[in-house]
Amino acid sequence: MNEIVEKFRKRFSRDPEWVVSAPGRVNLIGEHTDHNDGFVLPMAIERHTIVAAARRDGDRQPSIFACSLNLDDDDEFSVVKGSLKPTGKWTDYLKGVLAEFLERGLAAESLDLMVSSNVPMGCGLSSSAALQVAMVRLLQQLNPGVVSDDAVPALCQTAEHKFAGVPVGIMDQFCIANARQGYVVYLDCRAIQAEHIPFEDPHVAVLIVDSKVSRELRSGAYAERRGQCDEACRIMGIGKLRDASEERVEAARNSLGDVCFRRARHVTTENSRTIEAVAAIGQKDWARIGELMYKSHDSLRDDFEVSCKELDILVDLAKEIGSAGGVYGARMTGGGFGGCMVALIKRDSANEIIESLSTGYHDATARELTAYVSSPAAGARLLSQ
Repeated sequence: MNEIVEKFRKRFSRDPEWVVSAPGRVNLIGEHTDHNDGFVLPMAIERHTIVAAARRDGDRQPSIFACSLNLDDDDEFSVVKGSLKPTGKWTDYLKGVLAEFLERGLAAESLDLMVSSNVPMGCGLSSSAALQVAMVRLLQQLNPGVVSDDAVPALCQTAEHKFAGVPVGIMDQFCIANARQGYVVYLDCRAIQAEHIPFEDPHVAVLIVDSKVSRELRSGAYAERRGQCDEACRIMGIGKLRDASEERVEAARNSLGDVCFRRARHVTTENSRTIEAVAAIGQKDWARIGELMYKSHDSLRDDFEVSCKELDILVDLAKEIGSAGGVYGARMTGGGFGGCMVALIKRDSANEIIESLSTGYHDATARELTAYVSSPAAGARLLSQ
């Protein structure tokens, strides 16, 4: 925090009034189930987006001047209800949140705002949702009571739909806003109710491996998968795939057709895997969780078709290391089409695992990877005022 305060002071010749922080997130299991009203098991990670801000006086028309230290980019936009429009810049995530606050009665004020983040962008660790939730925490300080904590995930989801054009589920925003240190978040995406599951075995860690294959959900593949899930529901006469059992999907195989059948099979089996993983965490059955992660990856690769060659290589390398080398299980995580692998590992073996994965991945793809070990972190919060 001290670094962004010093840079804010240098840039704007005054101290920030507020500094807020929001973590990235990784999903252990339960992929592409959130937009089907299913179950997910994410956790916040020990990487954060930090926003520092202070009010600015003297403007005839309120505006926000925003600068990103990571992107070395500035933008300025109006704080007037109805005036905010997406432009394709990183500040669309800020604008989307601001627009929702203005609709709810936020009093317009001018701000100088600075963003710094060590959440990697474009790799499925929710850098955009972290920025959104950090913006929410900031605006909550301006007008307490305009937006309640319970309303934060849905507000951010709506903002991303409108300003980024991506029909995301609610998992990322909920986890980032509500995570607790030392716990994973078991979220029912229909009821929007969560149980915080202790995850504090000192001998076990989560390893996040960035394939460095950039993913772009804006391309339409994510929306296409959602559409195929909706079509499967229409054929089966149900509201969401949450309402279908594995047996019902199998019985409807011929009427669904190959693609919709496989999409529906992934969602229903993934829900079952997520529920079983929660029970296994309670028993500290790390080997079983690892098996479920590998099955999840197979389903995402074959039935939902959102993996890629590089992620498949990483998972295969993790399998080769195996439990003897400290890897319980691994899978792609996030929306897919690139991004990260998540693995459950023995903490003491982390360095050796990373070295082995790095060597094998470079030999197979000529690419370098980046890896992070994380324990479950706390959610978004105000750091100073």
